[in-house]
Amino acid sequence: MGTSNVRQLNDEEMARLPLARAAMEEAGKYGTSSRFNFFAAFDGTNNDQGNLELSGDPYPTNIGNLDKQANRSVSGTFRRNYYPGVGTGGDQGNAINAGPNPTPAIDAAAEKAYRDFSDAAQTYLRDHPGATPADLGASVTGFSRGCAAAVRFSQLVNDRGLVAPDGTVVAPPGSIPITGMALMDPVATGVKGELGLPPNVRGQVLVVQAEHESRSWFRPLDYSDDPRVTTVKHPGNHVGVGGGYDRQGTAANVHEGVTAYFQRRGVPLADVPAEQRHNPGQRAMIRTENYQTARNGDVLEYEDGRKQLRWPLDDDTRPRITVKPRISEQTKAHLRHSYTELAPGLKARGLDSGQCLQVSAACLAKAAEHPDWGDPKRYLLSRNGEQVAVQHQNGRFDEVRVDEALRSSANVHLDRAQALQQSPGTPAAQPERAAPVQAEPALAR
Repeated sequence: MGTSNVRQLNDEEMARLPLARAAMEEAGKYGTSSRFNFFAAFDGTNNDQGNLELSGDPYPTNIGNLDKQANRSVSGTFRRNYYPGVGTGGDQGNAINAGPNPTPAIDAAAEKAYRDFSDAAQTYLRDHPGATPADLGASVTGFSRGCAAAVRFSQLVNDRGLVAPDGTVVAPPGSIPITGMALMDPVATGVKGELGLPPNVRGQVLVVQAEHESRSWFRPLDYSDDPRVTTVKHPGNHVGVGGGYDRQGTAANVHEGVTAYFQRRGVPLADVPAEQRHNPGQRAMIRTENYQTARNGDVLEYEDGRKQLRWPLDDDTRPRITVKPRISEQTKAHLRHSYTELAPGLKARGLDSGQCLQVSAACLAKAAEHPDWGDPKRYLLSRNGEQVAVQHQNGRFDEVRVDEALRSSANVHLDRAQALQQSPGTPAAQPERAAPVQAEPALAR
C-alpha cells in the first residue's frame, strides 16, 4: 500500500483548473491535419485498461479513456490502437522491465504501433480510390513512460516513412506528419536512447506536467526548449495528472483538456462521457505515493515520528527537477560530423572513443557561440594534437584546446550547445540532469 491523501485543492488551485484546461485546448489550434489519421495511445508502467489490478488503482488512466473515445469514432479514415504499459506482460515484460530495464518493452510497443499504423495506412490507400500518401498522418498520446514509447513511435514514422510488404517505398522518410501529440507527465527513468521529438512532429505538442510530484525516479522530461511544445503545469501528483485514482478529480480536468486539444487538432475523438468530467462543485484531492501506508491509508511512521519513505524524494519546497531529453536531430548530425573528422587523428594521439566524443561535443558548444557565422563546415586537428578548430560557413574559425575539452563530460558540452542553439548569442544556464540511477524498484506507473 502506498497512496495517501495530502489535502484538497485550495481556492487558487481550483481557480486555475479551467484556465489549465483552456490552455490545453488552445495548444490544439496550431499545427496540421490529415485526411487519414492513426491514433496511438501508450499507457504508463503497470497500466493496462484490461487488467486494472496491475496498477492497484480502481479506474483506467486517461490513456485508456482516450482510447475508448477514439474507438467510438473509428471509420475508414480514422483508426486507433491502445498499447499497455511497461511491466504488463507479454512483450511489455515483468517487474524487471517495470524497474531498471524498460527500454526493450518501450521499443516493442513502438514497433508494434508502427506495424499497426503501416497496416492501417496501406488499407486506407487500397480501399480509397484517389487516395495518396500525402493523405497520411498519425497522432499519439502517452502517460508516464508511455510517453517514451509515443516519442519512439513518432521517430519510427519519421525515419521509415511507409514501406509496402514487397519493399516498395510508399511514402519516403520524413513525409508523414505526427499531427497531434499529448504527453501526460512524461517520465523516462531507465530508458536508453534518443528521446528528442523528430522533425515530422508538427506542433503544437502538448505536455502536461504534475505540480505535486516529488519522487526522484519520476522526474519529468522537459521539452520546453523545443518551440513546438506547450507545457501546462497542473495540480496533482503523477497519477493525479495521468488518471486512475478517481473519475472526476484533477486527472479528469486533464482528460477534458487533452480531449479538447486533439479535437482542435482535427483528431475525431468522441466527447468525454459526463461521468468522467471534472466536477467543479467538489474540491479535488491531492494524493501522494511517497510514503508507506497501512491498509486504511494512514501513513506509517517510525518511533521518532519520521514518515516511512516508499521512494527517494526530491525537495518538495523547490520547483520540480526535470530531465532534458536526448540530443536534438540537428545537434546529433553536427556531433556525427565532428566525430567523424576528428576521431581518427585524436585516436592516433592516444585518446579513446569516449575522449574523442568529449572533444567533438566541445567543438559543438564552441561553434554554438557564433550562430551568425553559419553552421559548422569542417573540423580540424592541429599538427601537435593540442587544439581543434571549427570552420563555419562564412570561413571563420573557432578554436578549442583538447585538454580543456576533456575537463567536462560530453553531456555537459552538449547541454551547453543545445541551450545556445535555442537562445542564439545568449549564454544559457546549463539545465540540471537527473542523477543516474543504478537500480530501482518497479515504477508504480
